[in-house]
Amino acid sequence: MELSEYREEFLNQLREDALLYENPDQIQFIEESLNLLAKQEEVVDPILYLCNIKCGNHYSGFHAYAYSEADSSIVLIITDFVDSTNPGNLTNEDIRRLHNKMQYFIKDSYDNKIKDVVDLSDDILNVAGEFRKKLGNAENTEITAFKFFIVTNKQLSSSVKSAEVPDLLGRTATLRLWTLERFFDNYRSSRSERIHITCKDWGIEGIQCIKANVSSSNIFDSYMGVMPGLFLAKLFKKYQSPLLEGNIRCFLSARGKINKSIKSTIIGDHPESFFTYNNGIAVIANSITLSNDQRYITEFDGFQIVNGGQTTASLTNALIRGEAPAGNLEKIFVPMKLTVLKFDMDGEEDFESFQQKKDLYNTIVHDIAKCSNWQNPTHEADFFSNDPFHIEMEKLSMLKENTAPVRPGEISGTYWFYERSKSRWNQATFYMKKAQRTAWIRLHPKNQVITKEKLGMYYNTVALLPYQVCKGGVNNMPTFAKSVMGIMQKRPETINSFFFKKYVAVKIIYDSTDKLIANADWYPSGGYKAMYIPYTISKIISSLPIGKEINWPLIWKRQSLYPSLAHQIEIVAKQTKEFFDEVSHGGNQRTYAIKEETWKKYLSMRLVLESDFIMDLINLEESKTEEKAQAKIARFKSEIDLTVKAVKLGYKYWLNLYNDLERQKILSGGERDKIKGIASYLAKNGILTDSQAKALWKIVKKIQDHTDYVLKEK
Repeated sequence: MELSEYREEFLNQLREDALLYENPDQIQFIEESLNLLAKQEEVVDPILYLCNIKCGNHYSGFHAYAYSEADSSIVLIITDFVDSTNPGNLTNEDIRRLHNKMQYFIKDSYDNKIKDVVDLSDDILNVAGEFRKKLGNAENTEITAFKFFIVTNKQLSSSVKSAEVPDLLGRTATLRLWTLERFFDNYRSSRSERIHITCKDWGIEGIQCIKANVSSSNIFDSYMGVMPGLFLAKLFKKYQSPLLEGNIRCFLSARGKINKSIKSTIIGDHPESFFTYNNGIAVIANSITLSNDQRYITEFDGFQIVNGGQTTASLTNALIRGEAPAGNLEKIFVPMKLTVLKFDMDGEEDFESFQQKKDLYNTIVHDIAKCSNWQNPTHEADFFSNDPFHIEMEKLSMLKENTAPVRPGEISGTYWFYERSKSRWNQATFYMKKAQRTAWIRLHPKNQVITKEKLGMYYNTVALLPYQVCKGGVNNMPTFAKSVMGIMQKRPETINSFFFKKYVAVKIIYDSTDKLIANADWYPSGGYKAMYIPYTISKIISSLPIGKEINWPLIWKRQSLYPSLAHQIEIVAKQTKEFFDEVSHGGNQRTYAIKEETWKKYLSMRLVLESDFIMDLINLEESKTEEKAQAKIARFKSEIDLTVKAVKLGYKYWLNLYNDLERQKILSGGERDKIKGIASYLAKNGILTDSQAKALWKIVKKIQDHTDYVLKEK
């Protein structure tokens, strides 16, 4: 795809989406901008809020805001959209004007001036008050940085040479410009923009290191290094969260970052002990440059931290807040494990090859994080795209039997696309010619993409956990991951076509509720729609008569809400808004929405369902019978697949595994002998029974879960 095609198709898709969601083109551009920034891992769970206030002789405003727990920053986003294929240039004057609006809002919030220019009932006062509270003062603040974003469909003027901005309120401030050209370039890569580090630019000779490969690898090289603590803190202060690989960034956002024991060593009397006590950081890079004597790394290309985010954030906080006594940071050194990749995804023209390399990259990052001693306990499926559940959901989305029914006016069915890793839908189209791309998009419409974060929100909404959903897609993921892992361990066969279609139906309900609320005459611009949606759906599900369930199959068949459900949602959504107006007492409703006690209070309130809605419900027992039947089919298919895989690996593979385990005395003698016996049976008969294959894979799983032995497949 060429850039001109991308620009044209972006605008056409934007206009289609605006019609579909009944939004003005400007609002749809803001929505799409937030989606694009999130996919580039630039922001986490941004909140759309249109703000434009005249305060004295200047304007304050923004189009969305967020908080980045990974680097203790407030994020403000503003857009500049022109509905034209020739939108003109983004000039230095445009940048100055838009940046000023955002930084003025920060200043006006901090100085408590917003209340003087808006109505006291305006919700913007809650946002300003929340900013002011988080900013606190120099001695007691939650915020150490500001990140400003300008997103535009204009082309960047050649006169724009820099986007550097001055610090604000004694805190680091950065401005990032995102144009369609920049998004286009990034979609060609599976990673965010590379960070290139030249050590001499930071006043050091390099990072002392030794090559640590114990055996040759055609995938990566390994190094052990000693990272100066002050250097690491300065790097993170400049680059902030993009220095962290996306999964680690999400982990920090969900779990917090400052470890008290790390902090006490940084500010204590013996900072030189840091290297001994700390687990260090794990870093991945595309390439490095070594000094002539091979003892120092002088440059990194594609530097990203994949483990050790707490260490990095703690050192940076000590630097920014001046918490460490003079000279302490200079005495701190951090152990570093470095993985240098021997393959590159950028510039790969074949989509299949590109996807294979991308999956390999994700697997390497996953394995490094999984095997490292994480400084906060986390579930390995929380964020990683290569988890078996996400892979299975992707497979289900591709099955012909899960093709969506033909809607009125259409001539063929479409697919719901499960995006288990960022930008997978966009990247799939980059390698197609225009006619091929048009046909593919017709089969896989953009509004039928389900990301793993969104699925987590749908799942927990149905599970009656709306307060978890209101914490945002990333913070909601650990709860979702825990539930999913329980299913995958005990009842993996229930992740089947029935499950897939049900949660497509939930997405349809979720998106439809979004649209119904947005277009309701009682909903104010810039309101708390994101909070009302999960609470409304959970409230309806919790109020269903015993033995009844929403008609999921009918939603799947229609690919839309049925009338009685739509009417019921309209009624309950308004009640949800009225509930939050009352319980928040005019405060920030999001603060209340994330509390379990708020949900319990709403749950206890009686809801009288409409008679038409009740009549359209289905019997829960019938639904469970169908679910069990689908699970039985899935289990049968799974057993066949495992048997075929065990046979394809061949008796030599299993015999070699037995010899390795026997030599290293791994597992019990009986388990090792079982592998040998089944391998001999396979050598003699060329086939295995389902029970034999199941026994082999049970032993394999035990090896993976309880030993350090690394299994090798063909």
